[in-house]
Amino acid sequence: MTDRRHFLAASTLTALSSGMVGAGLRTAHAQSPSAAYEKTWMTYAVNIEMIWSKLPVLERLDKVAEAGFTHYEFWPWRGKDIDAMLKKNQELGLTPLQFSVFWGITSPTKREIFLENVRLAIPVAQKLGVKMLCVVAGEVTEGLSIEEQDNAVIDSLKAGAELAAAAGITLILEPLNVLVDHPKQLVVTSEHAARIIKAVGSPNVRILFDCYHQQISEGNLTGNIRKYKDLIGYYQIADHPGRHEPSTGEVNYSNVMRAIHDTGYTGAIGLEMTAKGDTLAALNAVRGMDAAARR
Repeated sequence: MTDRRHFLAASTLTALSSGMVGAGLRTAHAQSPSAAYEKTWMTYAVNIEMIWSKLPVLERLDKVAEAGFTHYEFWPWRGKDIDAMLKKNQELGLTPLQFSVFWGITSPTKREIFLENVRLAIPVAQKLGVKMLCVVAGEVTEGLSIEEQDNAVIDSLKAGAELAAAAGITLILEPLNVLVDHPKQLVVTSEHAARIIKAVGSPNVRILFDCYHQQISEGNLTGNIRKYKDLIGYYQIADHPGRHEPSTGEVNYSNVMRAIHDTGYTGAIGLEMTAKGDTLAALNAVRGMDAAARR
């Protein structure tokens, strides 16, 4: 599986050295790709790094629209033709929601490079109309206590929050699982992420609650969604095991969607997943899950 760390590390070195709103059954009289689908109850955003990942970026955006989605998310902005993406968004009526800005702030030595990455990403986000930038605390730093590493994360996010707030952007901190995908991560549980967000004390820093990671790390998805609803800025989903579409694993995503809805959340849900088989069948599984949640 493609790893964001490799994307971000390579693109950072290069730069510093130089939804789906509508989906459902097809209708006979649709005039545009997104209009060809009935609206879902919740809003969903395709992760174009994991779905149609082998296609050129602009062709992925075509696929998003053809599949009846109007929202998407991605990982690094470097290496992408941002002007061409903007034009394609305008042509197809697409809205990008968030992209990854930095990975690894568990040491005070990473603070300045993190802030430089935020500074560089903000005008890109503003051009595209993106309102959220994803941050990953990263791996444990040897030689520092957990308290020292937490303080490094908090200090970086406090400084980053000032830059983000001035631009009308929110930083979203994503806890990751260590059992399957990302060994040695510092921030793994929603409780740990919540402590950091509270210590930062800014409305422009929130949790990215990825249900796939949290199912592996701690379970109790609906309980933690309700507990930390005021600190969560964005959600992503994929089933476990496999990181595929809903209905392929152990998570009852209809209940999870209902819980998210009942907290008052009105934003999009990121589909950071791969298709177990056919891509359109996987997206139809999302639609089926959404319909069950609504019922």
